[in-house]
Amino acid sequence: MAAELSFILSILIFPAELFCFLLIVSLTVNLEFGYAGIPNFGKVLFVAGGGYLAGSLAYRLMVYVMNLKGDIFAYQALFIGEIDTHLAQYPLEAIELVLFMVVVAAATGALFGFLASYPAIKLREDYLGMLLLAAGEFFNIFSVAYTPFLGGSLGSFAPDPIAALGTDAGDSDLFILVVLAVFAVLIYIYSERIGRAPLGRTLRAVRDNETASEALGKDNVALRRNALLVGSALAGIAGVLYLSFVPLMSPGTTTEATFNRVTDTFIPFVIVIIGGAANNRGVLVGSFVYLLIYNAFSQITTYLGPSLSGTLGLFGLNNIEFILIGVLVIAILLRRPQGMIPEKATLTIKRSKLREMASSLLKKPEDKKQATEKG
Repeated sequence: MAAELSFILSILIFPAELFCFLLIVSLTVNLEFGYAGIPNFGKVLFVAGGGYLAGSLAYRLMVYVMNLKGDIFAYQALFIGEIDTHLAQYPLEAIELVLFMVVVAAATGALFGFLASYPAIKLREDYLGMLLLAAGEFFNIFSVAYTPFLGGSLGSFAPDPIAALGTDAGDSDLFILVVLAVFAVLIYIYSERIGRAPLGRTLRAVRDNETASEALGKDNVALRRNALLVGSALAGIAGVLYLSFVPLMSPGTTTEATFNRVTDTFIPFVIVIIGGAANNRGVLVGSFVYLLIYNAFSQITTYLGPSLSGTLGLFGLNNIEFILIGVLVIAILLRRPQGMIPEKATLTIKRSKLREMASSLLKKPEDKKQATEKG
């Protein structure tokens, strides 16, 4: 029974948790890149910043509250076990810690977004993308080099208050999935409201023609900065949610790190390209398509890896996935650059009113004259 439960968790729950995380990060990329035209190639900075700082502060806070004695990194394996046990016994403290971590992650992401936008938001798109990319790599290198932050290359553990709220075997994973799904739905609804609101149309106007939007009195710099702030805050929340099912904070620049430029920058951009930019439904479909590819490849490498290792050893099994994804992105850009679900114009008035206006414009002058005389 335990083996069957473990198999179900590995097949269904973990991919679903990963789907919720990727959907949130991709929605922030869509808000910045799809709507506002900001090429945030340093998305990992905001995801990792929110996750690492919230997890590190929460760990230190619980060590202080529980009055645990000893070096926080040398005894972290012992301390984190006591902390999680304590949180499981006191659900109210666990809920308070969850809220604390979410608030810290959102504030950290917004702060990093402001600091990144302050010197760079007036730059051209290519220079802005390069600066954000460099900022993300700098933060990852700093996280490894500055040992007091996360313990250096060995990393550290983050408290897991969401998992602690589930007491029976398997309930914690299911509860984590429910919390992730709730956040994903809320952020999706929020992104939809932004896209359908006048703000969404204004952001697309800035993206398409900055000169025209500025001529209409729009503050392009403020609009792009605010889009980056909101997207960065939501990315920080995604980072701390990721720690709920992967509580190890392992900094670095390789794909083995908890947060890295591949999973937290490249993959979200791939999802937006597959689904369609400036289209939240496209992001939803793109996340699902990518997860299908990822899960299928993971199963193939698990069961066929030993037999394929000799044939494909020259490339490396872990690299073939990225090769296939790269081929898919190139094919989509060549054959369908608008993505699976193209961007649609947002109507400012009802369709019935538009049809009425169109029919009145198509009337012949004689018909208009007769209608006027009858009136």
